[in-house]
Amino acid sequence: MKKIVNVLVVVLLVCALLPGCATMSDQTRTKAEGAGVGAVLGGLLGYAVGGGEGAAIGAAVGAGAGFLVGNEIAKRKQAYASTEDFLDAEIANTQEYNKTAIAYNAQLSKDVAQLEKESTALRAKYDKGQVDKKALAAKSDSLQKKIDDSKKLEDTLAKELEVQTAILEDEKKTRPADDQYIVRLEKEVAALQKNLDTLRDGSTQLAKIDQRLSV
Repeated sequence: MKKIVNVLVVVLLVCALLPGCATMSDQTRTKAEGAGVGAVLGGLLGYAVGGGEGAAIGAAVGAGAGFLVGNEIAKRKQAYASTEDFLDAEIANTQEYNKTAIAYNAQLSKDVAQLEKESTALRAKYDKGQVDKKALAAKSDSLQKKIDDSKKLEDTLAKELEVQTAILEDEKKTRPADDQYIVRLEKEVAALQKNLDTLRDGSTQLAKIDQRLSV
């Protein structure tokens, strides 16, 4: 309960700050509002990963997600004095996405293993007439929440991957292949793709478990 309260406090603080955007320019307001919404979503996803600590990570990443949604890649560059500063920031941003994805996937793997056992046992009881459809439906509803959470994170990671891939391809046109920024960003983009694939595999396993509960 305390962890939930902490997350709600973060959410309320973000929401309280948003009205102040009214005095900003349109572009600045879009960035701030996007970051605020992203922080709320990220905080909730972070809580699903690991309570208060996960919420802090998720909020930071979520703020970046909102910023990405609210702006074109070209506009983002305007916030930095040089292309190098911009790339440093994008690399760091992608690293945060990867940290969150790794933490979420680790927890998801444990959840899948546990749900496999529980759903198999529950289905066996149903087939023997020891439990009714309501028991299967209740378990399915709980499972659907996990599927929905995974889908939200999957969509967020996919969007970030698309943006970072575009940045990488654009920078490759003017920078050598062994440029330190290219090398670092390529590493993070490859990791993000791998983490996204792992998340999708986990989501597929959840869907299969859900099918087992259908009657």
